[in-house]
Amino acid sequence: MHLIIQGITAEPQRVHNLKFIYELLDSYPAQIGMHKVSPPQVSQYQIPNTHQPIVSGFVLLAESHISIHFFPRRSYLNIDVFSCKEFEPQKVLQDLKQRFRLKEVKTYLLERPPSTLSLPEGGFANAPHSRRFCESASCSRG
Repeated sequence: MHLIIQGITAEPQRVHNLKFIYELLDSYPAQIGMHKVSPPQVSQYQIPNTHQPIVSGFVLLAESHISIHFFPRRSYLNIDVFSCKEFEPQKVLQDLKQRFRLKEVKTYLLERPPSTLSLPEGGFANAPHSRRFCESASCSRG
């Protein structure tokens, strides 16, 4: 399952804080029943030739990963929660909306294709999986 959250924060100064991102990535996996493989990595860097800062954070999980990318000048945030283990996407969405003080949100939920050793003719293009758009108030699996 892959939950993608795109949003605009009402409090960019709160999110533009490496410690805030680190602490969230350090504690959140356990809160949703997942397991860290390593400590989170959080960095701030500049987009070349633009001087636009970006804060990116990532935590590797036994189940997959969680990543966060924040663009402070636009108050824009991308969050990915990717897992081969089922989780409650609506609960995660509501929780992260509150933690990041998101005032505008678009979400997507992708079901992970089944693991297959012998792919169907044409590879994953023909494997059964779904991709659907989730309204922020009604994110559900399809």
